[in-house]
Amino acid sequence: MILSPGRADFGFKIEFARDTEDPSRVFRALSKLIDFCQFTDKNLIKTLDIELEPDLLLEDIQPGSIILWLKNIFKSENETTIKNFNIKAIIVFLVESKSSIINFINKRSTINSTSELLDLKNKIKSLAEKTDVKKLGIYTPPTDKDLLSSIDKLQSASSELQEADQLYYLFGSSNWLINRDFSISSDSRENLLVEETVRSESKMILKVKKPDLLGASKWEFKHGKKTIDAKINDLEWLKKFKQGEITLASGYAVKAQVEIVTQYDSQGELISIQHTIQKVLAVIPAPPDNQLSLFKDQNLGS
Repeated sequence: MILSPGRADFGFKIEFARDTEDPSRVFRALSKLIDFCQFTDKNLIKTLDIELEPDLLLEDIQPGSIILWLKNIFKSENETTIKNFNIKAIIVFLVESKSSIINFINKRSTINSTSELLDLKNKIKSLAEKTDVKKLGIYTPPTDKDLLSSIDKLQSASSELQEADQLYYLFGSSNWLINRDFSISSDSRENLLVEETVRSESKMILKVKKPDLLGASKWEFKHGKKTIDAKINDLEWLKKFKQGEITLASGYAVKAQVEIVTQYDSQGELISIQHTIQKVLAVIPAPPDNQLSLFKDQNLGS
């Protein structure tokens, strides 16, 4: 049994295989575990609907099998806000909710339907009710998107480790071995969430930021302040571009017919937006004083 030292609220233990390559994997995993906790705690606080910003303090790191101990802290612009809440109860909620997420993945190798998340959402809602921070007692469980994102971050941390390594979640007097065989791809995760897909076409003017010289991936454009990644399906235009018949330089833009595919979940929350350039209508040069070539070593013609 491993007990937390002093004021720590929870921790992680990595039993790493000794005399193995890539020693930095352990520290990459620890960094991603902290990211998982910070991301998850911020989404869990939404369930309580209170004006507190959760954060973590590094309480201790113990040698041997590496043990990381973390402590929850909270920030607020109004100090009175913090005093009005039972902070200890909120910490218990955050720690036990993460244990519920870990228990969820320990019982499966993947997720095939968002209906599987229902029990987890109800469990977290039940834990939220125990904090008694809402006068009306109305608590909203995390969204499917937030839960799947948390699970993905935990999976990402676990994937840094080698097969022989073991990962534990530590809280109270409990030491839970985390299932490292669990896996869900980003495509599968997105497909689980999608309830409705909306397709549309629009003429857009996109400033070229980073072209795809190999033709196998997406170009990077600027549209206002937003960066847009888009694949170009106009094969005739691409052929001319690669043969040097079309010039692109810094500040150039393209006017194009763009297909926009927008996906939403069952709560109407945006999941993803994909842009595909179906037809390049025109290349718009930059002002003369801004025409620096995008390609230092390649002449694309005129």
